[in-house]
Amino acid sequence: MKLPEAKPYTALTVNKAARSGFTLIELLVVIAIISLLAAILFPVFASAREKARQTSCLSNNKQYSLATLMYVQDYDETFPFSAFLNGSCVGTFYSSVEPYVKNDQITRCPSEDEAINIAALVGAPCPSTPTFTGYVVNHSIFVNGFFPGATPAALADLDQPAGSIMIYDGNVTSGAAPGQQIQLVQARHATTFSAAFADGHVKAIQAKPTGKANQFTVMGPGRELNVYTIGMSGGFYAGQQECLGFPK
Repeated sequence: MKLPEAKPYTALTVNKAARSGFTLIELLVVIAIISLLAAILFPVFASAREKARQTSCLSNNKQYSLATLMYVQDYDETFPFSAFLNGSCVGTFYSSVEPYVKNDQITRCPSEDEAINIAALVGAPCPSTPTFTGYVVNHSIFVNGFFPGATPAALADLDQPAGSIMIYDGNVTSGAAPGQQIQLVQARHATTFSAAFADGHVKAIQAKPTGKANQFTVMGPGRELNVYTIGMSGGFYAGQQECLGFPK
């Protein structure tokens, strides 16, 4: 039996074997292309992710506004206090509307999950109070029950519910007067903050950073916060650093 003739091992064979992988230059070109694409796409992905968080935040504010309006209907069209003494603990807006919410997750802004520790804010919150929140209230609508002679605000007090912000993305700092608190807006969503109005609708409002302040806690000044000034899209609240008052 005749064996097949073996082919000679030539330089061409060696060159083909050597060319079976990428050269260093080719690898560098591929890496450069991938890096360029990443630099282009990562900001797009980050923007899309923040947009999704903003949508979730607007939904949270919507749920809070609906819970508040249900509370108002059950309590002779009056709003809950922002804070009040309830026996040996401190009741808050959050605990007042909790029966209408029953979900601690909507108390948290997805872009700042633990923005406000409510125990650090009020000292001894009642058991039904959520641990963290990212939302604050308009103190002209949700009156502080610790003020002497404080009475709840009524829905009839609001001449323009569609222009009156109730709840919004925020945090708390100290005011100039002893015990005063300022409910700073916090533009967590690409220079906007989410706000819920007294007619139940929600809106993203522009704000720009204008300074720094320290968070209020019962133990003294807390971490540093950004201070924002509300833009023209805030309507009645434009130029403010918090959503305080309501249009007449």
